[in-house]
Amino acid sequence: RQMTDYKGTCRSPIYYAAGSIEEGQGRVIWRDRYFEGDWKERGTVEKTGFIIFAGSPDGVRDEFHNPYAYNLFRLDTQGGHVTERITGHVLSGIEFPHLNTSIDQITYNVSSNYDPALTPDGNILFSSVQANGSRAEGKGRVLLEVDNWDGAYPRAIYGNCPDEIGGACGRSQAKITFGDRKLVYVESPYMNWGVGQLAAVSWDAPYNKTYERLTKDDGGLYRSPYPLPDDRMLVSYAERGDFGIYWFDCKNGKAGELVYNDQEWNDHQPAPVYIKYKPRWINTFTAGKNFGVTTVTYQPFDQVKVEGYPHSWGTWICFDTTLTHTKVGPYPSERAKVMKPGD
Repeated sequence: RQMTDYKGTCRSPIYYAAGSIEEGQGRVIWRDRYFEGDWKERGTVEKTGFIIFAGSPDGVRDEFHNPYAYNLFRLDTQGGHVTERITGHVLSGIEFPHLNTSIDQITYNVSSNYDPALTPDGNILFSSVQANGSRAEGKGRVLLEVDNWDGAYPRAIYGNCPDEIGGACGRSQAKITFGDRKLVYVESPYMNWGVGQLAAVSWDAPYNKTYERLTKDDGGLYRSPYPLPDDRMLVSYAERGDFGIYWFDCKNGKAGELVYNDQEWNDHQPAPVYIKYKPRWINTFTAGKNFGVTTVTYQPFDQVKVEGYPHSWGTWICFDTTLTHTKVGPYPSERAKVMKPGD
């Protein structure tokens, strides 16, 4: 089934469940006007999630005059009704009635945001080009960034500061390992390269002291790292030009056992076909007092009585408490006090 008829390029799609892991019908519920009146059921809709992809409109150029400028888009596979189940209103954006789909833009960057990936925490992880004029001697930086599914809470993770290891290199195709929660990515010597060496920082505390180069520079090139729940990792690797799929030898820092290599094609982007994990739903809305829910964060939608919230309600901003390795101090980048689980 064709999903888009966008005048431009759509690439790197990922599925964001939006609380719809289990199949079935979800109720569409909202009030007539803002906080007035009673909650009413407006029908049901099939419980599917979104497609998040990187899109570049036809004819656009970024600030480096490249003939593209990618940003992240959210695709509703049911013509806006997936969003209606969640927020109480139909998605407004670019509609494709003949395809029964619609899209809207969730990030805005005059350079490019690309390579989206889903994190176990329910975030959208992606690479973001930050040029900012003379930044990095005019070369710009590529940092790793995360955002909510609705584009409401972008925050830099690693690569945007002058003193961070790697400097003005390319950082792309980032994924998170399951056991030790490392943020693994391809580190390239140039911004627009999609190949290079593998590097990692801690997902929970992405600072220089957690940075490590995973590959020994043996002259080969890597791309498309894909960690699996059993702590193994697939990679695409080539010594001279013909990329194949390999298991990564973490102990020796190089490509290990061959999985597949077609001698006439480059083989990229390996991924398992089984369900890897059940991501937690990040909810930026607040439910009514009569439904037994106050602030719902990091909770699968199937546990919430109300399937749809009115879009006019205020947004609840949640503090990110995962960076627990920072010291206590008076500055915004430091912790106000010592925290322990449950605080």
